[in-house]
Amino acid sequence: MKAAVFYHPDFYKKGYFILKDRVKPGFDALENLINQKKLQHLTPEIDSETEELLASTHSPGHIASVQAEGEHVTALLSASGVVQAATKLARAQLDFAFCFVGAAGHHASYDSYWGFCFYNDAVMAVKKLRQLGIKKIMIIDVDPHFGDGTRNLLGHDQDIIHINFFGNSGVRKFDPVLQNYDVPVPGYGDKSFLQEMDLVFSQQEWDFEFLIVIFGHDSHEKDYGNCRLTFGAFPAMAQKIKQLADDKPVLFILSGGDNPDVASVVIPEIIEVFVR
Repeated sequence: MKAAVFYHPDFYKKGYFILKDRVKPGFDALENLINQKKLQHLTPEIDSETEELLASTHSPGHIASVQAEGEHVTALLSASGVVQAATKLARAQLDFAFCFVGAAGHHASYDSYWGFCFYNDAVMAVKKLRQLGIKKIMIIDVDPHFGDGTRNLLGHDQDIIHINFFGNSGVRKFDPVLQNYDVPVPGYGDKSFLQEMDLVFSQQEWDFEFLIVIFGHDSHEKDYGNCRLTFGAFPAMAQKIKQLADDKPVLFILSGGDNPDVASVVIPEIIEVFVR
C-alpha cells in the first residue's frame, strides 16, 4: 500500500478561522504512521496547473470575491494538494491519499460559495483526472451538510457517481440516469448512518475507476454537525468505503469540522483502515 497525507503548515497558520484549529492536531496524530513508513507526508504547492484548473472551474467574479475576502491563497493551496494527490493516484504512484485543507470546497459552485468553502477542490481534481484519461469517477460525500456546489458543477455528468449522505433535512432522491443519489439519514447516530451506507452501497454493481471521499468530521456528536456520530462510527465508515473501492485509488478530502479532539482521533483511525 502506497499511502500519503498532503499537508501544509499554512493550513493551520493561515486557514479559515473556524476550521484551522483542528488541522495541526489532526496531522500531529499521524506521527506514528509516518515514522513507521506506512504513510508519506507530501507538501502541496500552488503551480500554473492549479491556477488553470481554478480558472476553468470558477468564474472570474467568484475568484475576485475570494481574493477580496483574503482567502484566495489558502483556498488554492488546499485545492492544489487535492489535485496533486489525484495526479499521483491516477499515475499509480499512490494507492491512497488523505488531503488536509485550510478551507473546504464542497459548497463552492461556479459563481458562488458559502460554508467556509471557496474553491471546489474535488471538481478541480475531477478535471485533472479527465486530462489523465480517467472517465468514471465516484464521489462519496459524508460531510453532514449536502454538497450542493459539487452537485451544481458535476451533477449533469453521467460518468460521475455522486452520493451525498447528509444529516440535515432534505429529500431522499435517487437518479440512476445522472447517477446522483441524495441520502438524508433518517435518524441520528451510528446505526442510522452506517445502515444507510450499507443500503446504498449494496444497491448495484457500481462502475467506477477512481473514488473520491469528501469527509467532514463535523458529523461527530462533539462537533458542530447534526449526525451525532460516536468515535466508533468513523473506522466502520472507512471500512465500508474501502470494501466498496475494491483496490481502486481512493482520495479523501477533509471538509467540515472544527474540534481538534475529534480530528486527532478520527483522522488517524480512518487512515489506519486503509494502510494496515
